[in-house]
Amino acid sequence: MVLIGASILSADFSNLKEELKKAEEAGVDFFHVDMMDGHFVPNISMGIGIAKHVKKLTSLPVEVHLMVENVDLFINEFKDMDYISFHIEAVKFPFRIINKINEIGAKPIVALNPATPIGRIEYILDEVYGVLVMTVEPGFAGQKFIPIMVKKIRKLKSMIVEGGHDVKIFVDGGINTETAPLAVKAGADAIIAASAIFGKEDIKEAVKALRESVGGENEIDRII
Repeated sequence: MVLIGASILSADFSNLKEELKKAEEAGVDFFHVDMMDGHFVPNISMGIGIAKHVKKLTSLPVEVHLMVENVDLFINEFKDMDYISFHIEAVKFPFRIINKINEIGAKPIVALNPATPIGRIEYILDEVYGVLVMTVEPGFAGQKFIPIMVKKIRKLKSMIVEGGHDVKIFVDGGINTETAPLAVKAGADAIIAASAIFGKEDIKEAVKALRESVGGENEIDRII
């Protein structure tokens, strides 16, 4: 089954507890928390406290997505998290980062910006739990899915299968009922949506629509 992650980037922070509860009851599989430093990406969002607060408010797994330059500085702050995603573009020594994440008991996920070749992570695939493929330029919610990323997901899936790697593909950026099927058909194991969940009046119906969308066929083989 394809996993659905709810990114709180589009949640109503004035009513976060209720928003998380609605998403949890709607059947999402995990929550995704973006942490931006204003340097690696041109935006600032959600500090350490928000991620810890979310963890206290839910029984579901929580993934922290570190969109920061100094990854080393933040890892130990997230000992209670289930997954920690870091960008390959931000680190010089990925094996060290992976080891640090494992040491605190979280599962490491390596993230790739849209223009970053998958060859950058070839030699760490056996060391990570997952690969987070960004299908928009990171930093802002509500962006449109970049269609050519479907080919990237497909290529990554082939690399994983041919190499016998036990690693999951997460896809984040512009995910909705139209783009989710593209990502899943190309090989995604998990999709992460923000405005397609929290931006809707009825969160339960929004999650249901996403589930249904990835269970059907889609006529866009030309992109793949």
